[in-house]
Amino acid sequence: MPLSPFPDSPLARAADQLLHTACPPTLVAHCHRTYRFGAALLDGRQGAFDAEALFIAAALHDLALVEAYDDPVTPFEWHGSRLAAQELTTRGARPELVELVRDAIALHLEISTADDPRPEVAAVHLGAVADVVGLRLDQLPPELVAEVLERHPRQGFSAYVSEAMTRQAMAKPDSTIAALFQHARFLDLVAAAPFSD
Repeated sequence: MPLSPFPDSPLARAADQLLHTACPPTLVAHCHRTYRFGAALLDGRQGAFDAEALFIAAALHDLALVEAYDDPVTPFEWHGSRLAAQELTTRGARPELVELVRDAIALHLEISTADDPRPEVAAVHLGAVADVVGLRLDQLPPELVAEVLERHPRQGFSAYVSEAMTRQAMAKPDSTIAALFQHARFLDLVAAAPFSD
């Protein structure tokens, strides 16, 4: 089953352009896989979702992991959510879309976000966790997973995300990612993910 095209609205194209301009290829591909896996995991749920909002949030959810966009104090997911909201507001996005994207990015590390009633918010979390540690990949058709990985190859992503998250946890010891290092053994989960980078 071929993958459907990404949303092609002006805001979605602008978000993807910012992603490509700001981020290394391995992070670009992760953001694209986050969208693909998140959307696929929503297919089993009732109700429609806003593909444009999900794509923009997935594209920009790790923007503040990049040094040029990071903040020395603020957790990257919160700082990135503000950057995305500013970008959308500048481009004239409707307030509901700005809020949805902001929340999806800000909350994507929280385990409880998987149950958020807003499907776009839940899907960024679900897609990112599927791609980082392999959670819920077994709920997707193997051929879909294989096609996503072929279309958006990992390019050493596990090593990249382990290093980036370690920097964040060390610099921001009160952050959610620091708590995941302490209580959930984040690096072990990444290493155990069912991927061959």
